[in-house]
Amino acid sequence: MDRFIKLLILFAVLCGVAFGAEAKKESSPPQPPFAIYYVDMQRVINESGKGRQAKSLLESKIATAKKKIKQMEQEINKLKEELKSPVLSNQARAEKETKLQQKIRDLRRFRQDAQIEIVNLEKQYTAEIINDVVKIIRDYREKKGIPVIVEIRESGIIAADPKYDLTDTIIKLYDKQTEQ
Repeated sequence: MDRFIKLLILFAVLCGVAFGAEAKKESSPPQPPFAIYYVDMQRVINESGKGRQAKSLLESKIATAKKKIKQMEQEINKLKEELKSPVLSNQARAEKETKLQQKIRDLRRFRQDAQIEIVNLEKQYTAEIINDVVKIIRDYREKKGIPVIVEIRESGIIAADPKYDLTDTIIKLYDKQTEQ
């Protein structure tokens, strides 16, 4: 009899839990189907106002460096031509060769420094944009109640429905933020 009462209580508890779960399902609002939204960060970097501005600054730096390199190369070529002259004394030839070697070293050093500077600036600009955009994406996700937003290129997604692409929206929000 004692065992029968225990089974009856257990049965009542289980029925109550099941009934409570069903009641809870009916009272909660229906959940939308789970979706993964995505952003193409490379497009944000390339197409946002700040990204285009950074690209323009980098192109300007590159153009300035190319101009300086061309000028340095012309000086080197001029010295090489002068060294071909048969009327140069041994001392003048030695001085010009020393000067030529120095100009070649200066050119190499300038190329390396310019390349490093441009790479560092590109990294800096990109990091600034990404940090700002990540904050915007997090805020947007929270406000809209979106469960997941991924970066399309880094996520391993091969194909996705364009209706889940937030790239244009994020670019607009970022441009709006950077205008202020």
